Amino acid sequence: MKTPSAHRILPALLAALLAVPALSAQAAIQSRAETLAHPRGWSAMAGLEPRAVREIARTLPASASAPEDQPWCERDADLENTLRHDFGETRIADGAQGTTLWGSDLMGTWTLVFERPDATSCVIASGIGFSDRASPQIFFTEAGIDG
Repeated sequence: MKTPSAHRILPALLAALLAVPALSAQAAIQSRAETLAHPRGWSAMAGLEPRAVREIARTLPASASAPEDQPWCERDADLENTLRHDFGETRIADGAQGTTLWGSDLMGTWTLVFERPDATSCVIASGIGFSDRASPQIFFTEAGIDG
């Protein structure tokens, strides 16, 4: 059995960070306050909006038995442990249609999770610029999900 870890989230988040030209040269100049004022997020599946990923995630298998090109889906407890341990994120707010926002003020990261009735959750979007001082609605809106 594969051990749930950041191996499914981290590569996607790092690729997204490297793909954003504004973060390369300006990263050294841009202050943390500016980043927090303008959170950025990425869908868990390239080319699809997080709303579409949420719909697909309703029937996806757990990641241990799935192809590599799907969002990370795992038992609720395992996904939550990974978000807490690897990213320092905590559950921040519940959103519409089974979505929850996780975030880390220390790391400045956020993750939008779709929780299914079968005790499996799937990451549908993630990003940077999280602050516990910001309204959770900002992050749902960034992902195109009604909070």
